[in-house]
Amino acid sequence: MAELTSEKICDLWSAIQEERPVIHCITNVITINDCANILLAAGASPTMAHHPLEAAEVTERCRALVCNLGATESFEAMLAAARRASEIGHPIVLDPVGVSGSSYRRSLCFELMNQAMPSVIRGNLSEIRAIATQSCTAAGVDAAKEDMIHGKNLDDTAKIVQRLAKNRGTIVIASGETDVISNGNVVYSVHNGSRMMSGITGSGCMASVLLGAFLSIENTLESAAAACCVMGICGELAQRRTRELRAGTGTYRTELIDAVSLLKRTQIKEMARVEKYESTEQI
Repeated sequence: MAELTSEKICDLWSAIQEERPVIHCITNVITINDCANILLAAGASPTMAHHPLEAAEVTERCRALVCNLGATESFEAMLAAARRASEIGHPIVLDPVGVSGSSYRRSLCFELMNQAMPSVIRGNLSEIRAIATQSCTAAGVDAAKEDMIHGKNLDDTAKIVQRLAKNRGTIVIASGETDVISNGNVVYSVHNGSRMMSGITGSGCMASVLLGAFLSIENTLESAAAACCVMGICGELAQRRTRELRAGTGTYRTELIDAVSLLKRTQIKEMARVEKYESTEQI
């Protein structure tokens, strides 16, 4: 498998602007507007069909599907759309929001995975552990304190992510200060990002729909890692601009979307920090 280079990330990013893929997003009401806007900023086109009687038909005409379990009230639509996307071979992104603290959401997560296996499962480490262990791992939708990804627990995180990916036959992403991505064989770590991203609602949801745009161009592990890298770079650029303005999290939210809309190939090449992860033990 080829290494993921900054040139490859740039090519995927350019292809989104050139092809303008339509991405079907069934996401929660708290972040639906930001999800639509970040896709538009990336050059893609969002559509949000949440009714179960139209979801499958709408997803046929899209290039990828994103299912966010924050929208539990739309689960029947997710299921219908995911089944159809699976039938026609479209990428499916599953964002298991809140499964770390809700047995009901975990049951929905497993039902969807069993009926239409997603191409990628992307969540924080608590959510990934909840799926791996089929148990509660946190309160609310944020990662537990002990599940913040950093250098000291990177080995353990890589093992959890790789095992779940291998067991489920899909790509798994644990997002955090470092993003860890695996298809069960290769593991990538992405070191781009900003702590300010955790200070606004919806940065994870936005990352998931951006992931859908990348997978619509190329449904691979490298494309998934590239999406994480681009989101992290834009988080860094937004932080830089917010500090220049001496502003707060409201400004940061806007600057994050602006950073996506203004992202240049040169910025990707200068700032990308993604590598194949080398574990100190065999995973």
